[in-house]
Amino acid sequence: MGRKRVSHRALCGLGSLAAGALLAVTLLHIIPETLELIGTLRGITVIILGTAIFAAIGKYVYFMCPACAASATEHSGGYLRLGMLLMVTMGIHSTVDGLAITAGSELVTSTGLLILFAVSYHKIPEGMALVSVARLAGYSRGKALLATALIELTTALGAFTGLIFLHGVNQIWLGMVLGLVAGSFLYTVGFALLKEMFVHEKSSIIIYVLAGFISILLIGALLPAAHAH
Repeated sequence: MGRKRVSHRALCGLGSLAAGALLAVTLLHIIPETLELIGTLRGITVIILGTAIFAAIGKYVYFMCPACAASATEHSGGYLRLGMLLMVTMGIHSTVDGLAITAGSELVTSTGLLILFAVSYHKIPEGMALVSVARLAGYSRGKALLATALIELTTALGAFTGLIFLHGVNQIWLGMVLGLVAGSFLYTVGFALLKEMFVHEKSSIIIYVLAGFISILLIGALLPAAHAH
């Protein structure tokens, strides 16, 4: 039990760090870009729609956060079903991550690189949790690693799809995609990661979230200098 508790604490810390990074890039970059591209009213509408879509998937299909899924069922059976459903929802989630990176790269600002950093933060605890859930579902170590790798490869699929359909697309469509991405990130942070982390690690959650948030601020401040160089 002790080892399980330490592992969950580490997962909470990494997840909270990632949540802070996602929150920063969403609030400071993706949402402002969305509103600039398609206007305030339309932008807010699309962001709300993106949040609602992910919330509906999380409620009616399965959790969009692997750590949340593991904790919600850690005292019950049915881990095989848990693993299969989680793989479906995480495939959707990771595809949107890849699409977000490509959509951000279509902008003349550094938003694409910052999305890449924030998503990369998120992939570490996400991968750890996916392996754990797959193991609980009865997968061998090798199969759990393979399943996790295949799911995470959907990020590349999303990025590739974005390269095909978003390259040179008009601003309205790009803004709509960014708005949906912003909504998905807000759901991931607000209704999945942070909600789960507050339940388990109240004392340290703020520190980790702030660290993730500040790291994106620092990277964003350094990127213009890097481009100039």
